Amino acid sequence: MARLDITLGRPELFLVQQTAVRCDYAKLGELLTTGLSGPHDRIERVRVAADTLTEWTFADLPRGLDDWCRSGDPTAFVVRGAVEINRAWAVRGKLRAAHTTPAQHQGFNEILGVAKRYCEAAAEADPSDAAPWLFLLSIARGRPVGSAEVHRLRNELEGRAPQSFVGHRHAIAALGPQWGGTMEHVDAAVAAWTAAPRPGSPLPALVFPAFVQRWWSHGHRADFTREPQLRAQAHEASERMPMRPCETPDEYLAHNHAAAYYGLARDPKRANAHFKLLHGVVTEYPWRDLRATAPIRTEVPLFRGRRLKALLGLR
Repeated sequence: MARLDITLGRPELFLVQQTAVRCDYAKLGELLTTGLSGPHDRIERVRVAADTLTEWTFADLPRGLDDWCRSGDPTAFVVRGAVEINRAWAVRGKLRAAHTTPAQHQGFNEILGVAKRYCEAAAEADPSDAAPWLFLLSIARGRPVGSAEVHRLRNELEGRAPQSFVGHRHAIAALGPQWGGTMEHVDAAVAAWTAAPRPGSPLPALVFPAFVQRWWSHGHRADFTREPQLRAQAHEASERMPMRPCETPDEYLAHNHAAAYYGLARDPKRANAHFKLLHGVVTEYPWRDLRATAPIRTEVPLFRGRRLKALLGLR
C-alpha cells in the first residue's frame, strides 16, 4: 500500500503533527526544542509543524501564530518562516509558470519575502539552528538569488546539519533550469557535494534530483536516460547509497528520487531495488515535479503505478 505521510511513521513527528493540529504553541515549542536527536531532527519537526498548520488554512495565517511570534521565540520565527513558504505556494499554485497568473506570481514573491525575513530573524536569534538555513534554501528555489548566494546558503546549512539531503535537493533545484539556472551549475555542484560523503550518507543520491532538472531542461522528456554516461552515473550513485530499509526522512526522499529515475529510465529491476526499501512511503517530491500539470495530490497514484510496473518487470 502506498501512502503520503509527512510523519513517515515516526512517533516523534506524529506527536508534533497532533500538537500542531490543536495549535497548541506552548507544547509545540517544547516539542521542537527538547529531546532532539540532532539538527536533522529539528528540521523535520519544524517541517511537520508548518505543513500541519497550513494543511487546511492554505493561504490564510494559522490562528494564534502571530501571538506566538510576538513572544520573540526564535522557534516561532522559523515556524512562521516555513508557514509563509507554504502560504506562498498556496497563492501561486504548484503548476508550471505558464499556468500561473501575474497576480499569483506577485503574491508568491511578496509572501516569500515575508518568509525570508522571518527565517533571517530566526537565524540571527539562534545562530546554531540549522532550520532557518534549510528554509532559506527552499525560498531560493522559488525566488532566484543567483548561484553564489545558493552556495552560501548551502554552506551555512552544511555547517549546522551536515549531509542534509533535503537541503541539498533545494540547492540543486535553485541552481537548475526549473528556476532559471543551468545544468552546468547543477552538474558542478553535484560533483562537488558527492565527492566525499560520510559513510551511510544519502548524498550520493543527489544525482537523481539533478536528473529531475535535466528532465526539465529536455522539455519534460526522458530521452537523457538513454545516454550511457548519465546511466553509468546513476548506477554508481545507487551503489554508493545506503541500500537498507529507509529510516530517516533523508533516506525516504533519496530512494523516492532513485525509484522515480529508474521508472523514467524503464529499468524495472533497479527501480524495484529502491521501491522495496520505502515500505510504500511516498514523498511529495520528485513525483510532484514529474506530474506538474496534473491536479493536486497525484503523487501516490504515480508512485503506485511505477512500483507495480517495477514489481511486474514491465518497462
